Amino acid sequence: MSATIDQRFSKKKMALLCLVFMLFLCMYTCYALLLPEASGIVVFQSNGTTIDASHADQGYIMVRQDPTNKPLKLRLSYGKNTLTYDLNSEGEYEVFPLQMGSGKYSVQIFAQAKGKKFSNVSSTKFDATLESDLTPYMYPNQYVNFTAESPVIQKADELCAGLTTDREKVDAIVNYVTTTMVYDYQKAATVTSGYLPCPDNTLFEKTGICFDFSSLIAAMLRSQGIPTQLTIGYADRTYHAWNTIYVDGQWTIIDATATICNTFVSRYTVERFY
Repeated sequence: MSATIDQRFSKKKMALLCLVFMLFLCMYTCYALLLPEASGIVVFQSNGTTIDASHADQGYIMVRQDPTNKPLKLRLSYGKNTLTYDLNSEGEYEVFPLQMGSGKYSVQIFAQAKGKKFSNVSSTKFDATLESDLTPYMYPNQYVNFTAESPVIQKADELCAGLTTDREKVDAIVNYVTTTMVYDYQKAATVTSGYLPCPDNTLFEKTGICFDFSSLIAAMLRSQGIPTQLTIGYADRTYHAWNTIYVDGQWTIIDATATICNTFVSRYTVERFY
């Protein structure tokens, strides 16, 4: 009888040890996906504009404008630096990074008045103190768009399963993109101003331009907790998009398009990053 009890105890003990080990392994290899929230804690409202800065410390704000039939623009300013975005007219929140760091920001919303002219709808200023300079590159935003249900996140989890270091994950994801994607020269020649990449579409279609590949890689790596910029500027003399990835304690340039197209870039000039 005592032997049977000892055997049962041993089996329970072994099962408990296995469970603890699996939980430890999951904690060690998995990363909790960071997703933006409009929490309503810190909100600025004016003339139909709502700016939720509840998580400015995490490097982003969420902005919406009451529905309108007019095209909208958002201007985000920090000191002498200004970034201009399109803002949807459906009244839905969009995420905008505070990539210029801690300090005082200005947000202006403009609506189309006539032709190419836009008139000011609202203006707001607020202070942001970032928890880390890396956080703006760990959340989705307008240029690197994904959700918890996005196929790109599932694919990234698949590619990184069992990998334990950021370098291994970067290599796995970049290798996947550079070996499965095809550059779309026709799209590159016809893409219009205001185009925004969709990582899920790029993953499905297996084709795109530099903007698409950079957004796809950024989405996948951010979902794995690796700070990644979508960087725009010039590769030598060509207007271009690539990634700048924070790995092993430093920022590293990864240009998937150059690899896919088998081209060499001698110099990168940064214009802006998201």
